[in-house]
Amino acid sequence: MKNQSTTFLIFVMHLFSKLSFATVQRLGRFLGRAFLKYDKRTVDTIDTNLVLCFPEKSDDERRIIRNARLEHMGQTLLELSHLWTKEPKELLPYLQPAYDNSVFEKTMKTDQGVIFLAPHLGNWEMINSYLAQFRTPTFMYRPQKKSDKLDEFIRESRERVGAELAPANLKGVAQLMKALKRGGIVGILPDQVPQDGGGVYAPFYNHQAYTMTLAHKLAQKTNAKVFIGSAFRVNAGYELLIEPIDDAFYSNDLQVSATTLNKSIEKIISRHPEQYQWEYKRFKKQLESESLYQK
Repeated sequence: MKNQSTTFLIFVMHLFSKLSFATVQRLGRFLGRAFLKYDKRTVDTIDTNLVLCFPEKSDDERRIIRNARLEHMGQTLLELSHLWTKEPKELLPYLQPAYDNSVFEKTMKTDQGVIFLAPHLGNWEMINSYLAQFRTPTFMYRPQKKSDKLDEFIRESRERVGAELAPANLKGVAQLMKALKRGGIVGILPDQVPQDGGGVYAPFYNHQAYTMTLAHKLAQKTNAKVFIGSAFRVNAGYELLIEPIDDAFYSNDLQVSATTLNKSIEKIISRHPEQYQWEYKRFKKQLESESLYQK
């Protein structure tokens, strides 16, 4: 039954890939606006996060961000019909010039290892095709437990752009380190709650968040240069922003580094807060309590 559902899902993705990207985005907005608003758990989590992170905003202002976020969730889902089925040469035209990423591109012409931090903002899947123009990117990947067929489809989709996937374990960390030492580029999603022992508590929007230290440790051991960026969604495409992370990130003090990381994530979110994954329980792990969420 699971394989049948996955087969149908993949069929639908290929079907939507025949539509123009602008049409897929419009349908995604409709999907989010018309259906996701009835997902109480998702809506409650978004509302809770927005109250925690933007207490200075009014209820109406936060409601506008939440409703826009639901639309972007629908768009992210349907955009995968293109990002997971098309070749990189077909996807790169979706990138619209808006920001000066020359520092990053100059670094990519050297032999220095690079760590690219991509928060869950905009559509991070689009970044794969961009990075593959310069070097073979290596990303950590956690297999899909619900369906082997879906897992195979996702892996093949990401490897199509030339990416190498590393398992989310110690073996995978060793693979990332090896890639950096040979002058490769490693992509990391820095705003997920790490497993026990994989982070420190640091402020994120003035609340303590268990923050990963993996990128910092990799940079320390390999002398890699660290950048942070996102592919912001715009009509019929994306605007890609890539910036060097603040120098304080390289501090030997893990607390200083983690705090700098979270401030950098806040800064990039501020450009398009409605495109951030507020549906994720970022504060679920707390030092003195189980969670900042009711459920």
